[in-house]
Amino acid sequence: MSKRIFSFGLSLLLAISCFSSVLAKAPEFSADMVITDAKGKTNLGKVYIKGNEKIRQESTADGETSVIILRLDKKVSWTLLPDNQYMEVKMPVDPNQPNPEFEYDTAELGNETVNGYPCKIVQYTYKKKKYGVLKQWVSEKLGYSVKIESKDAKGKITLIEYKNIKEGKQPDSLFEIPKGYEKFSLSIKIPGL
Repeated sequence: MSKRIFSFGLSLLLAISCFSSVLAKAPEFSADMVITDAKGKTNLGKVYIKGNEKIRQESTADGETSVIILRLDKKVSWTLLPDNQYMEVKMPVDPNQPNPEFEYDTAELGNETVNGYPCKIVQYTYKKKKYGVLKQWVSEKLGYSVKIESKDAKGKITLIEYKNIKEGKQPDSLFEIPKGYEKFSLSIKIPGL
């Protein structure tokens, strides 16, 4: 599960880094999230967006629900774990700043309406081939992408689509660590030390 979370988190971070400078609008909405992996397996979830800096994703896979809170304003992500624990990961890059590691070429591929939102299709081809190609269906009205297709260096495609979008204010509490949660820390004891 951690590999899946990391992979999905990296795809999302790359997507955010591509369009965060394109749209000035501060989106605020919730939506059903449909994630289809390279093997065609579909996972359902929920996403909450507050501005360009707060994102909460809830997804269920193999009977387990995972919650990831991305706080771009704090450059951190939190993964809520069972037993009222959370794991914190500092973001290695600032998605609001240019980063040579993630340089890309951009191409506009046309327009398409996705889930009732007229979108501009934008493709980002990363100069470092290991990051592959990212395609976004960007809604100007919403101020956010409603569909993201990530193709890795091996040609495997992951698709994220937002459906049943409900525009409107999102509670700040969704983007904070719940009360009573403690930071998960990995303690490794090495014999003799």
